[in-house]
Amino acid sequence: MKKASVVFLMKRIFAQMIDLLVGFLSLFVSLAVIVPKLEGVIKSPVIRAIIALILVVLINLLVQYPFMLNGQTLGKGFYRLRIVSTDKKRKNLTVPIIIQREILCKLMSCYFICLPVFSGKLGGHEEATHTKLICENKPVRVKGHSQKA
Repeated sequence: MKKASVVFLMKRIFAQMIDLLVGFLSLFVSLAVIVPKLEGVIKSPVIRAIIALILVVLINLLVQYPFMLNGQTLGKGFYRLRIVSTDKKRKNLTVPIIIQREILCKLMSCYFICLPVFSGKLGGHEEATHTKLICENKPVRVKGHSQKA
């Protein structure tokens, strides 16, 4: 394996770890901070569990959404990686495509879907969503935020 591909693979792995950390932090905030405060108000544990699940998804989405507008996630943005379309008909990526890609990668057994990535091929989540990951050398600005010189 070439040095550049090993570096790219390591960036992918560490970006994935950052994204998983964001997911675990949203789970922690939901279960350890918000849901206990609801115990006095909502008596049903089933309703509290449903609210907790919805909160985990919403917190994660709120953190990742500004990055998804740029074809990234928080981890991918940190390592200057970008998700691009491989579909000839659909050149621009939308947030729902990125969300679908992340769900396929993280929730649908990353070990089997992402395994081809280690051999330099597209992962199952990339094949299913017609996307691939590229490395950018220049910094990426988050849409809606201006930089002052």
